[in-house]
Amino acid sequence: MSAIVSLRGVSKVFPVQGGKRTGQRTEPVRAVDHVTLDIDEGTVVGIVGYSGAGKSTLVRLLNGLERPTEGQVFVKGQDISSLPESQLRKVRAGTGMIFQQFNLLKSRTVFGNVAYPLKVAGWPKDRIKPRVDELLEFVGIADKAGSYPRRLSGGQQQRVGIARALANAPDILLADEATSALDPETTRDVLRLLRRINKELGTTVVVITHEMHVVREICDTVVMMESGRVVEAGPTYTVFADPQSGSTQRFVSTAVHGTPEPETVSRLSAAHPGQLVSIGISEAAPTPLVSATFERHGVGSSVVFGGVTEIQNKILGTLTYELTGSDHAIDAALADLGEVTAVERQTAAVERQTPPADGAVPHLPVPANAGEQP
Repeated sequence: MSAIVSLRGVSKVFPVQGGKRTGQRTEPVRAVDHVTLDIDEGTVVGIVGYSGAGKSTLVRLLNGLERPTEGQVFVKGQDISSLPESQLRKVRAGTGMIFQQFNLLKSRTVFGNVAYPLKVAGWPKDRIKPRVDELLEFVGIADKAGSYPRRLSGGQQQRVGIARALANAPDILLADEATSALDPETTRDVLRLLRRINKELGTTVVVITHEMHVVREICDTVVMMESGRVVEAGPTYTVFADPQSGSTQRFVSTAVHGTPEPETVSRLSAAHPGQLVSIGISEAAPTPLVSATFERHGVGSSVVFGGVTEIQNKILGTLTYELTGSDHAIDAALADLGEVTAVERQTAAVERQTPPADGAVPHLPVPANAGEQP
């Protein structure tokens, strides 16, 4: 698989603006910091990070809206870092863009919005209508061609934005927080559409997001950014199953649930007298293997808490078991499982009060209104 986009040592530094009197920043901002990255053709890539991580600046470098301060950006083998604007426009024609706030032209109908980039590109009139009709049918809003954006739901407006971005049959589609303004059900519909675009049209899709569940749903690979740098990158399942950086671990925890919080452990311990153990469930340690291991050692087991999801058609999650049997048998079973997956014994926190020395009565503060008559 070949790279359709490559960044080599790319940095973007925004210069000083204003000064103390204006309240604006007085130091240069390094929004992207020495990033080297390949995006493979025909894949869906998620670029993730907290606000200010450099995600949106990186996108603008990919389509030439920003030029790097250092390094090179290659698109389909061409270094676009120093191209004149006239040639950059040709490069951008092969890159579609969809936005969080849709950016539709309110004075134009749905048809007019999708037709607009075709008119700008100089398409003949007799080719524009069939192309727009085809695109509206593809994104599922053919019946809205004569409607204006204000009459559409958020999901419908985003579908118009996607159709418009696909108008010139781009090789690359950049989605900058494309689902952040949508409700969960509409988000799922839009994500399915993006995946369909990738599968049926072969378009490379780059998703910029701070929502890890978006990455979990559709991305082949994930790139984690922090303070302008790439701190982790790899296949989505690998990154979710074994996150290395602190930032990635925090993000993954928002999308893959299963390990109980201390308060939950306390409630579970009160209801289940056996040993509580959380087991990582994955391709290496599916639930049948875990159950068989306990059975082989004569350990009774039942799931009392947890969650398992699917990423890239592979299972991933954590289940908490109540185990019963001898300590020796339980230890042996967990030792076997510990060779293939994460094992964590759960112990409820018990509050203990230290008894006063020498039988003394502990001193309690006297309320301010002590001695007052009721």
